[in-house]
Amino acid sequence: MLDDLEELVEGSRQFWNKAFVNVDEFFTLVHKIRASLPDEVKAAARIQRDAEHIINEAKEQAASIIDQAKADGEKILEEARAEAARLVDQSEIKRLATAQAKEIIAGAEEAARNVKAGADEYAREVLADLENFVSKVMGTIQRGRDKLEHKVEESQND
Repeated sequence: MLDDLEELVEGSRQFWNKAFVNVDEFFTLVHKIRASLPDEVKAAARIQRDAEHIINEAKEQAASIIDQAKADGEKILEEARAEAARLVDQSEIKRLATAQAKEIIAGAEEAARNVKAGADEYAREVLADLENFVSKVMGTIQRGRDKLEHKVEESQND
């Protein structure tokens, strides 16, 4: 069919290195070529689109997790500071309040670090899984391309 397409162009009228071809014949041949492509190539194209969609979703999910971890950390810090301020205002337990406030702030900051570290680790794992998936997809695409190249070479040799 590719040979037919070449013959259509070669057999057309040419004027200053421009070919005038029958558009209906051209698109008919193109549609036949597309229809004859191996299912692997079509599947690889679909997988590539799916992989891009998954990558975008993973990036959005990772950003959302990080944002939520930051928000949770900030909320914990605000609550700790408010509790510390309340305890400090009570004059009879001022010394104890100061010590507790420092512990609460340290605990809140540690909790925020842990939440952020967990979110970062999750995002790293999601991206690693996605990288593996994309690598497999790229392998499938390459095999499809190799198979198509082999068929094209065989048809040219015939």
